Amino acid sequence: MLPRIPLDDRTFESILQEARRGIPQRLPEWTDENTHDPGVTFLELFSWLSEMQQFYLSRVPERNMRKFLDLLGVVPREASSAEAEVSFGNVREPVMLPQGTKLQAEDQLFETLDPVKLLPLAIDRIVTRTLLEASDRSASNTGGNVAFYAFGREAAADSRLYIAFDREPVIGETVAMHIRLADDSNGAEYSGNKRNEVVPSARVAWKIYGWEEEHGAAWLPLDLIEDDTMHLTYSGRITFRIAAPVRPVIVHPAGDRPRYWISCTLEESGYELPPRIDRLLLNTVRARQQDTKSEQVLFDGDGQPGLTIVHDSFLARYGMLRVQVREAGGLWREWRELPDLGMAEEGSYAYVVERRSGVNGPVTVRFGDGARGTIPPRGVGNVRRIHHANDFLEQSLIGRSNGLPHQKFQLYDLPCKWRSGLLLQVGIQEGSSGTLLWEDWQPVENFDRSGPLDRHYVYNPETAQLMFGNDENGAIPTSYDEPNLRVMVCVLGGGERGNIKPHLLNQWVQPELDELGLTSDNAGYGFGGAEGESLEDCLERAQQEWQSPYCAVTNEDYIRIAKSTPGLKVSRVHVIPNYAPGRGKSASGAVTVVVVPYGLNDTPVPSKGFLATVAKHLEDRRLITTEIHVIAPEYIQVTVHAVVVVEPHFMEEGHRIVAELNRLLTPQDKPGGIQGWPFGRTVHKGDIYSAISRMKGIAYVQDLWLDAEGKSIRKSAGGDILLPESGIVYSGEHRIELISRTQL
Repeated sequence: MLPRIPLDDRTFESILQEARRGIPQRLPEWTDENTHDPGVTFLELFSWLSEMQQFYLSRVPERNMRKFLDLLGVVPREASSAEAEVSFGNVREPVMLPQGTKLQAEDQLFETLDPVKLLPLAIDRIVTRTLLEASDRSASNTGGNVAFYAFGREAAADSRLYIAFDREPVIGETVAMHIRLADDSNGAEYSGNKRNEVVPSARVAWKIYGWEEEHGAAWLPLDLIEDDTMHLTYSGRITFRIAAPVRPVIVHPAGDRPRYWISCTLEESGYELPPRIDRLLLNTVRARQQDTKSEQVLFDGDGQPGLTIVHDSFLARYGMLRVQVREAGGLWREWRELPDLGMAEEGSYAYVVERRSGVNGPVTVRFGDGARGTIPPRGVGNVRRIHHANDFLEQSLIGRSNGLPHQKFQLYDLPCKWRSGLLLQVGIQEGSSGTLLWEDWQPVENFDRSGPLDRHYVYNPETAQLMFGNDENGAIPTSYDEPNLRVMVCVLGGGERGNIKPHLLNQWVQPELDELGLTSDNAGYGFGGAEGESLEDCLERAQQEWQSPYCAVTNEDYIRIAKSTPGLKVSRVHVIPNYAPGRGKSASGAVTVVVVPYGLNDTPVPSKGFLATVAKHLEDRRLITTEIHVIAPEYIQVTVHAVVVVEPHFMEEGHRIVAELNRLLTPQDKPGGIQGWPFGRTVHKGDIYSAISRMKGIAYVQDLWLDAEGKSIRKSAGGDILLPESGIVYSGEHRIELISRTQL
């Protein structure tokens, strides 16, 4: 029996109740909705038929389910690899680690995503300075696990962060420093080019104490190459170049000796959440949990003698190399490596490889000049270097094609979890010489959109099975007597086990790197690793995505979309239709959105950058005729003055009344089910009476009046506080006078 897949979560009872709720709207003359009514019997009948139809539709096979999802543009997610920040230490001399350098955390392999130059440089001292105080934060950065505010808790303008190095940086050197912020839930996921969509809330300026001919020793602008932190808004990396000689200077309170300092000055304040630094790290790069068995790099041929192509990666240094050149027909010919081009004959397909001694330096491939070796033709991306692990050559040949439709191959030794992580080549015999020329084939989800000439294949990561077409949907590989199906690119890895704990990424895979005496460590957890999505989870996700609004139409749509602005933490949202600042409620077609960010106090104010980021996010999702404005809330301070008659034992409990009023008159939603005061809602004296009177020990409220501070507020004749549309209240210093009942 096929398992039941629920396409709809509605039951017979829910379908029936939904139909009955529609009776007053569609048939107001139908007043008898009891069970004995024939109309109710028909509703029950059709509800039963709907449930039966839903039951039978839910018993479609898995293949049909995938086709239905494909029509909606939804496919199950593949496994994803975890990433972690790895820092290197004990650097005695500059060392260049290439991209793809392999590290191990227990049984999990990680590879660096970028090349990194390790410098014999360390952070010696860290000082924060505000207008009121200066503090030495060095201990917090050396394993103390205590985060500190970069510019103090208030993050006022002109606050500074000082960072000292243990030695003088070399002129012309490029230094990369990784900044890990505490409580940065968006820093890991929201990175790369996506951060360009966020307008920073504050602006910082980096400087270095150095020497220049005109001014001598002074604080000079730092030659900043990259600021991935977006002015210390997210965790990330800053990269700068040492453009002038660095001079030592004393910075209080680290006054024991002069040091080599850089500084970060908060030039324009506005952080909703002041940056709190967890760690400052040098010689740090991001690593991904994967094991690249084979990789390809494409180069352009210039058609000139002595073509040289240079590349540096972990597999280029320590793996094996094959070189292919694309010919006029689109097929790739594999050239032969020789020790010396002097051994090459005219017309031979040959090249030489030049490697630097030691562990540093890229690997160079050099071609002939026509007389000694053939010149690669001119073209775009027509020269290919394939680097692979030493033990991969035998694994790369997965079998031979027999020329029949629907060929299947099981890749037991290469359990790749990504379709894009496995690229294939098919060998075709050149005439009667027996030489194989190679053609590239491309992975696809299925063969539904593949024609008879499309060189496509389908790889299923769940079963590690590879399948070809039938010459109608997808071409059939050319048959050959020997193995002619070869994996050109293969990347293994992925899954939840890559989300490692801190301080596990500390083993080198290559012995040559281990001999350098370098140390490696991950200060934080691995993040982002996940298993492949099952069909059931994919269906559930598709249902949730269809229920989530993309286009802003109703007030609820605006609220949900504004709260989901990428890269921001939005606490509350209020929508005012047909309203525009300066024009009031007569602005037809305008929508004003009031946003409240998360903050350290009860009255956080969004910066201009925060408002601009929300506005841009809504602008891409509004109706074409809608005019959108995003503004900050107008905070109104409300102070309660009351004379309360209480029981004798309650005379010392006035603070409980103040606490209750603070919970009532709060602008933020808080834990424990506490709801913030609604936007624009009048503060009635009756609300205050009710809040005080329902407390235990309260006899009655004898007298009460309200005061308010803020713009655009008015008081009614009865003493109520009338708020503007964008107004939201917060508590002032409430004054409560208690009188015992026995004194009356």
